[in-house]
Amino acid sequence: MPIKDELLKRKKQIWIVLILLIILIIAAIIYLLLMFFKEPQTIINENINQASIPTPQIITPSTFNVGDSRILADVEALSNVPLTTEEEKQNITFIASSFAERFGSYSNQSNYQNFDELSTFMTASVQKWVAEYKQQLIKENPSINTYYALETKAISTDIRNLDETTGQGEILVKTQRQEFNNTINNPRVFYQDILLQLLKVNNEWKVNGIYWQ
Repeated sequence: MPIKDELLKRKKQIWIVLILLIILIIAAIIYLLLMFFKEPQTIINENINQASIPTPQIITPSTFNVGDSRILADVEALSNVPLTTEEEKQNITFIASSFAERFGSYSNQSNYQNFDELSTFMTASVQKWVAEYKQQLIKENPSINTYYALETKAISTDIRNLDETTGQGEILVKTQRQEFNNTINNPRVFYQDILLQLLKVNNEWKVNGIYWQ
């Protein structure tokens, strides 16, 4: 009898172990199934007070051809001051680069007013030519229901000729230009040289010739 009881006891223990293993296996299978078919959790950003991302400033048509009175005043002041040869070159270079930028920056929405602002720095013959040139641009790009603009930045200057005895000079200005045609986005960027001929009139350097290359 003791041997039989011992066998029965071991048999019960084996069955208990098997049952526990089966329960564990079933529980593991159920857990894996639940994890597999679980719906993805939607992440909600509750930080409603977060700072907004700054947007880049868009250039509007009104910003074109706004004259910089400081630059124009500086150019006029420099023209009236007696200078040494080196200072004279720096003065002429400054005048040429400033003039090239203003002359090459205009829009039909501002009625090409930049040309009027620069007239004091031109000789009489160039003033007459620029007046005709302005009318030509107005015909080509009327301001009715269209938008056309050019923005010019001087990159470098090269004094081709400077004769203080005769009061004549010639400067080539390299520029970068942006063309806006019916849009203020994605302008056409190109590079263009402008040759300026200068003439000294009453001790003031005046633009006596303008030639886009």
